[in-house]
Amino acid sequence: MFYIFIASQLSFGQDRQFVPQDSIKGNFSKFSVDNFGRVYLCKEDVILQYFGPLDTVYSASLKSMRPTSMESTKSFRTLLFDQERSIMHFYDNTLTDIHGEIDLIQIGLQQPLLVCESFAGNTFWVLDGGLMRLVRVNSQLETVSQTENLFNLFENDEQPTQMLESNDYLYILIPGVGVAIFDVFGTFIKIYPTKAKKIGALNNYLLLMLEDKIEAVSNQNHFEADFTYPLPKGTIDFMFSNQKAYFLSKSKLMIGAYKKQD
Repeated sequence: MFYIFIASQLSFGQDRQFVPQDSIKGNFSKFSVDNFGRVYLCKEDVILQYFGPLDTVYSASLKSMRPTSMESTKSFRTLLFDQERSIMHFYDNTLTDIHGEIDLIQIGLQQPLLVCESFAGNTFWVLDGGLMRLVRVNSQLETVSQTENLFNLFENDEQPTQMLESNDYLYILIPGVGVAIFDVFGTFIKIYPTKAKKIGALNNYLLLMLEDKIEAVSNQNHFEADFTYPLPKGTIDFMFSNQKAYFLSKSKLMIGAYKKQD
């Protein structure tokens, strides 16, 4: 188990610091990590995969696509979504395009804002801003479930910026408001108020990236903050696994773990 989640009784982590163990240098816009530890990085119109000693294993040209999100939480594929063009691609773990370009408007989604993987079968979620609804789509690009009339939930001026599913919950980040929390059927549960800039998840925790710290919120304790950890300076995105912590800055991806200070 990863350092910060060893003991559920741990209340705060100010006595722990992030210790870098490795890094991948470069000006990357997006990154993701699958559950085998393969690291995927997007640089301009190229996606790169690193593994083992962090040497480049595979690369692929994205041509005209500029991803607004990238997700590798399913070990057999990486999801790339381009919000501006309303298209997505799936790449396998050799960075081979699986299905080609998927135009979400052509399958009946008016204004796709966010896309993320779902673990209910071979499906994925789309937040449709046109009708303000959550739609779950299967591998045949058919709608298998939807939650409508979310206008009141997203009535502020800020568009949602991030969506992910983890451990029976779906999370949507609304800047300046908080995280909208749904169950895996798309039923709204609550808004967790936060000024987080990015969100992540691990096991039973929703992770919130604030100005100078990561806040861990237990989904088994009525979504109350359990503990915090200091955030490396210059971080623009992050991800935690059961073994490591990953922090993306403008010049590199840092890989390491939190350890207790002497």
